[in-house]
Amino acid sequence: MRILFAHCRYQQSGGEDRVVDTEMAVLRAAGHEVALLERDNAAIRSTWDAVRAAWCLPGTEALRRTLRDEIAAAAPDIVHAHNLFPLITPSLYDAAGDLGVPVVQTLHNYRNICASALLMRDGRICEDCIGASPYQAVLHRCYRNSLAGSLALARMIDQHRRSGTWDRAAGRFIALTEFSRGRFIAGGFPADRIAVIGNSPGIAFAPAPGSGHREGALYVGRLSEEKGIAALLKIWRKDWPPLRVVGDGPDRPALDAAVRDGRAVALGMLGAEEIAAEMRRAALCVLPSRCYENFPMTLAEAFASGLPVAASRIGALGELVEDGRTGRVFDPFDPAEMERGIADALSDPVRLRDWGAAARQEYETRLTRERTLAAKLALYEDLIAGRAAA
Repeated sequence: MRILFAHCRYQQSGGEDRVVDTEMAVLRAAGHEVALLERDNAAIRSTWDAVRAAWCLPGTEALRRTLRDEIAAAAPDIVHAHNLFPLITPSLYDAAGDLGVPVVQTLHNYRNICASALLMRDGRICEDCIGASPYQAVLHRCYRNSLAGSLALARMIDQHRRSGTWDRAAGRFIALTEFSRGRFIAGGFPADRIAVIGNSPGIAFAPAPGSGHREGALYVGRLSEEKGIAALLKIWRKDWPPLRVVGDGPDRPALDAAVRDGRAVALGMLGAEEIAAEMRRAALCVLPSRCYENFPMTLAEAFASGLPVAASRIGALGELVEDGRTGRVFDPFDPAEMERGIADALSDPVRLRDWGAAARQEYETRLTRERTLAAKLALYEDLIAGRAAA
């Protein structure tokens, strides 16, 4: 099978970029031919670049022609779209449709129903625009506190909702969890065309974890408000092992302060092999997100490494982490509950090992590369057969 991935890389690399790289590697290892239609958001450098990208967000005929030429040159059996924001846009759907090539779209975030992409406003969960006017985002400046940016995103959401894009464009959508699927259905996506397939970790996380000594806690992710890292560092106690932190971002000052008083260790940005080594060393992974996560790669990688997870009880994390079996869950907006939950988890090393074994079993049952690959290939084959019949 020949598959064309379509993806806009982020200016600061994150989980979605890792998913794309992992899925392409897995497909190639299975003998499939994979090409990449790629844009890099680092190309947006000037104000003019940003204005032009914002205006083109709903898609344009010129972009449709360009993408059609690129798809035709790749001659794929199917297009698998990932992040289309802001340089590819849903023009990809029309370009592929012109050529009779079916499209699968993975819904990594909530950009198509929420201007912030996080269902979050002013540091809190917000679903005001689901099933309602997206122009509320302009009033609240939901996109990076920018009036113009929020207007551009609201306009994109409104135009595609009114034109029925989600009903007619992509052949299938992939939501990463049942929770995420429910939010998209509430936002107007067709329920019968959304499959649920979770993320699977990369090759570095494939070997079964060793039985060596584990200690301490690990955070892997962007250092930003929605990820909850600053709130986590505030409650991290000096009598706990220092929190080992992988990542960078705007909340770096909070990390630096915790490093200075000995409550944290900053590891910076690490590659997959190095992250895998840290996960095999740690006794607990902490995911204190304040937004609705879809399916963090960090969680999939932790489970594959036999590492239990202490996570927020909101959104998909509450679905993915079973309290008292694969980890501990807590309210990320309640510092006292967060502290109690983590203290309880760290207090019993034997129980942590049991939770880690259950996390590894969850990976083997649901999240192996073989299982997620089989589910995606079945989706591809169904769409290709349907298009051929049509």
